[in-house]
Parts: sequence; structure tokens; C-alpha cells
Amino acid sequence: MYFASGIIFPLPRSSLRVPAFATVPRVVWKRSFRPAAVLLPLLLTGGAAAAERVSEPVEDLVVRVGRARWTEGNSVELLDDPRRAWRARIEMVEGARHHLFISTFNWKKDERGTAFRESLRAAVEAQRAAGNRLDARVLVDASTLGMFSPTFDALEEGGARVRGFNRSSWGLSPIYDGRMHDKLMIMDGREAIVGGRNLSDIYFDERLWWLDLGVRLRGPAVDDLQMIFLKSWELTSFISSPRRFLVPQERLLEGLRHFWRSGRYPNGRSPLQRYLGPEYFPPHEERGSGVAVAVLYDNSLLSRRAASTDLVVALVERAERRIDLMTPFPFFTADLTEALLAAAARGVEVRLLTNGRDTALRGGPFLYAGYPTIMRLIEGGVEVWVWRANKDTIRAIEATGCVPELMPPVALHGKMLRVDDDLSIVHSSNFNIRSTYYNTEAGVVVRDAEFNRRLGELVEGLIALHGLELPCTNGVDDPVLPPLLERLQVGDLPRMREELGDRQRFYDAYSAAW
Repeated sequence: MYFASGIIFPLPRSSLRVPAFATVPRVVWKRSFRPAAVLLPLLLTGGAAAAERVSEPVEDLVVRVGRARWTEGNSVELLDDPRRAWRARIEMVEGARHHLFISTFNWKKDERGTAFRESLRAAVEAQRAAGNRLDARVLVDASTLGMFSPTFDALEEGGARVRGFNRSSWGLSPIYDGRMHDKLMIMDGREAIVGGRNLSDIYFDERLWWLDLGVRLRGPAVDDLQMIFLKSWELTSFISSPRRFLVPQERLLEGLRHFWRSGRYPNGRSPLQRYLGPEYFPPHEERGSGVAVAVLYDNSLLSRRAASTDLVVALVERAERRIDLMTPFPFFTADLTEALLAAAARGVEVRLLTNGRDTALRGGPFLYAGYPTIMRLIEGGVEVWVWRANKDTIRAIEATGCVPELMPPVALHGKMLRVDDDLSIVHSSNFNIRSTYYNTEAGVVVRDAEFNRRLGELVEGLIALHGLELPCTNGVDDPVLPPLLERLQVGDLPRMREELGDRQRFYDAYSAAW
């Protein structure tokens, strides 16, 4: 009998490679962590506790607050260009030989959504023709499953398995008020993509795209992302079965939490055991100079508040030089807003990148819900940069027949935090109230100066992009873009207050919607 991550495996050692799974909220402490040096002052002192937290090594902070573990020897690739982000996904589909796991919030039946569906179908059929069975699974939010059911019907006809996360079943409402918002793609237990992109045109179309971010990973961090998917898959299977009739709902919820923590249901059964072998968790190539990565995951079934948001607040509180925060929906929790203001007050360069009036995703309510946060940050000295509309430029290009190789992004959908010189987070979470209290979210913390520098270059390039001339080949005048980003100033506050009007109470009352 072998024990790992709370799961007992009655298998011979020769047949099992036990991966170092990250269970939530299980914590794996680094050897450098000194519990007596950190926890005892927190218990015995009041004001001194804050100072002690600042002195805590950042690696241990990520473990403690983010409820994550560090894995070494990973390779990481930032996927910010939509063309590369698309190719990476197709390469993983075409390269899959044993299994392919995909979770997404949204999968539309448009050009790119359909093309990805057909690529997945073709991969499953090609492996079948070669005598192999490709284990292809798709997990989507229940709302998406109903809205775009023809896409998923076609996938199932092609041999993939599709499930809706936390959907209503057997005439009953969902088990809890959770929405699946994480976006994962895992190939053969060897490679993974995590980030903010759904599967539709606006994330990959070279003329109409939204800026988004993702990370392509190889290495032991893939094990943690894959275990998240498998637990979500099995949890969804249990929720949609008739077994939910047999126990009271609160007892059922506690059983599901127990399963996530330990890998077993309270009766001792483990649906994960069948995956624990080299077919699903193959050995990873040794990378002596690889990157340290910690996987973050949030689910309101497991914890009332997202550990990722708590970690963002903690990292902002200890930042010394610079903070770059990117999100399309800045309706922040009060403690995150206060942490950003405090950082700016102590001289840290703090920049928030978000959408403006003409680029707000989903329309006015989602824009105005973030206004109170944005106005407070501007008053406190935080640099707030908002996307400017370039829809007029797109219309001009379409009217003249000019199709540049790559248009700048129309709007922002990326979610990231960059702190000082070597620590970065790329996530599906918007770090707002909805993500903090209701959504499932997944992301990674990357401890690497080069990755941090790459994100910094992205931010600087976006701020500096203005007067960009888009070449045409048919003799018409070349369209010229206005500045892509505009910094809001104190002088913009009266206009913003007027636009917000007396609606702040409404947005506060329905904070979970934004």
C-alpha cells in the first residue's frame, strides 16, 4: 500500500509512478520554511504579525496563502500573440496520442470554434484508424453546454466525451452557485495550456482579437493541472448522478469537499485511482535549469474565498518597486483596492490596465461596475490605463480591402499580475468579486526574471503604441491607429462620476454579476 496526497494506492511499485499531486487545500512546505519563525509571531503578536509576513520568503507566501506547491524544472512559454496561441492548441491536438483534456467557459460555434472542434474530431478519428483510442474529454460551464449544444453534440458523435460543470440535473438546480471559468488544455500528461482564452474568434482572429494571455507548460506543473481537471471531471460525474438523491445536500457538499482534499469519498472509494499510472502521468524530462511554477486553483465549493485573490493581495502588500495588474473587469474586493492604494502611497509604481468606455466587454454595466474602484485608484496615485476603441480603423480596413497581417487588439481580456522583477501570475481569474467568491479559476505563479521581463515588455509596448500605420497594397491611404492605451487623469473623474450617476448601489447589490 502506498500513500501520496491523501490517496492510498494498493498497486505494486513497478506498475505505479506516483505523481506529486497538488491537492487543495493541501500544502507542501519547502525545506526553507520555518514554521516557528513565521507562525508563532502571528499567534502571539498583533502589530508585529504584519512585519513578520513581509519578511516571510515569497516562496513560502505562495504556498501558505495560495494553497499551492512549487514545482521545479518546468519550461514556460507566454502565449500573448493570437496566432501563436492558436497554433499551440492545434499542435497539442494533433500531437495527442493517449489523452487530451479541455476545460473552458465558452466555446462558440463560429469560425475558430468550429475549426477547433473539427481538429479535435479529426484527431480522435485518426487515432482510432491507427488502432488507438484517444481519451478526449471536454468540460464546459453548464451555461455554455446549453447555449452551444450543436458544437458538443458533434464532438460526442466524433468520439469525445463532453460534460457540463455543475449543471442542473434530474429536475434539480445545481448543487452550489459555482460557475466554471477556468480554461485548461492538457495533452498526454506532458504539456498544458492555462490562461484566459475561450474557444471563439475574438481570441484568435487577427483583425478582431481581444488581447489575452496564456502559458504553455512542460514539466511537473502539468501533473497539478491535470489532477485539477480529473477531480473536476469526477466531481461533475457525481453531481449529475442519481446518487445526489440519497443524502442531504449539506452532507453531499461536505463529501465532495472531502473528495477534493483527499482524493477519496467518505466511504473510502477513490475514482482517481484508475488514472494513477504512466499512461496518464508519464515521467517528465529532467530540466536542471527549468523554471519554478506553482499552480493556483479556486473553487467556491472548496473555499468561500479564492486563494488566488488572497495571494494577489499579499503580493501587492509586499511589492517594493513595481506592480502591473491587468484585468478586463476591475470590480475589486475592498482589500485589493486598499492594498493597491497603500503600495502607491509608499512609492511603488502601480499600473492597472483595463478597458475603457468604447471597449468595455459585455457593455455598460460591466464598465460602470468598475468605476468606483478605478476612481479611487486614480485619486490615490495609481496609473490607470484604458483601451481606446479602434473599431473605426477596423471598418476602414474592411472598406478598403486592407487586411494587415496582425491588427492590434480591439479590447483587453488578459488577466495577469507582475510584481517587481521575478514573480508573475497569469490566470483565468479577473481578480474581481465574481472570480473571488463564485467562479472556478486556474492559473500559475511563475518565478522567473525572464518571464517577468517579457510581461513588462508587453505592457510597455502597449502603452507606447501610437501612430501605428497599417500598410495597404491597393493604393489607398494607409490607416493610422490612435494610441492604443489612454491614461485616465484626475480631470476625468467628474465625467466618470456623472456617467456612474446614482447607480453605484445597484452595482454593489449585484456584485456577483460583474
